[in-house]
Amino acid sequence: MAPFKIFATVTGTTCSQRGAWLVLLCFFQFSFGQSQTVVSHEPPEIIEVFDAMYRYNLPEAEVKLKALYSTGINQNWIDLAHVNLLWWWLISGDKSRDYDNLMTVVLKRVINRVRNIPPDQLTADEVFTMIHCYAYLTRVDIYLERYFVGIANLRHTLDYLEIALNRTNEYDKFMMVSGLYNYFAAATVNKYPVFIPFFALAPKSDRSLGFNLLTRCSEMDNILIKNESLYYLMKINYQLEESFDSALKFADQLITLYPNNLIYHFHKFMILIEAGRKPLAMAQYTKLMEVSFKAPGLNPIQRNHLVDIAKKKLLKEKINPAI
Repeated sequence: MAPFKIFATVTGTTCSQRGAWLVLLCFFQFSFGQSQTVVSHEPPEIIEVFDAMYRYNLPEAEVKLKALYSTGINQNWIDLAHVNLLWWWLISGDKSRDYDNLMTVVLKRVINRVRNIPPDQLTADEVFTMIHCYAYLTRVDIYLERYFVGIANLRHTLDYLEIALNRTNEYDKFMMVSGLYNYFAAATVNKYPVFIPFFALAPKSDRSLGFNLLTRCSEMDNILIKNESLYYLMKINYQLEESFDSALKFADQLITLYPNNLIYHFHKFMILIEAGRKPLAMAQYTKLMEVSFKAPGLNPIQRNHLVDIAKKKLLKEKINPAI
């Protein structure tokens, strides 16, 4: 999850486009049953990489990632951590590397390790890995506006998704994926009928169930599942449900956990703008600038990237950012 940020971007689309792709891009997650959930335990070295990412110290995360290659940690875990770090670099605004190509190479390397194993013979982690990889390929395609390629990659998840949905509540990652799939598939069909043919052969979905499962996941101890679920609940509440108070609650939880994370501060700004709370949005814009100035390890492009996007949003709303 971050293994498991597999969807909408913060830039480059209108609100309606963001909503459509935010909904569509979560077409890749798992199911809910009655048995005791098994908690996933990533190696602490993997957790440390993600913790550095969440703290928005990307150079530190990169150092920690490179140290993993001298360990005996499963290569799929290392590669998935690598992809997530490349994604954070990409959305930070950094232009120093070809992140699209780098992510594609790593993702296809993981897929090629697993793709020839019959899906019904995969472990739970391997099923999740395949869903995650194809979903991330789709995420990059959508970010770069290669929509039809993205849908093609998304279709590759179906066999693995069906396996996951047909199994019980045996794994915490399955619960999170189920929450995402149930909510976003149902929301897509309801809000964007144009996608109904795409979901015609997909498993049935339940919007309320999805929301409830994500809420449960947001209360878990595994920081990867907890943080990703909080992040998606934040975006669901302001981009799809227009429940801005709830969205702010989740944004504040994330910011409390990771006060230097510019992405979380940016989304709090966007929530306030979308809610029409202009004075509070201006205050959050000022906070975004302060955090950007203080955050460790950022280059000048990264320090200005989200601030510039927020400034353009203020100007679009006829708010003078200099006030």
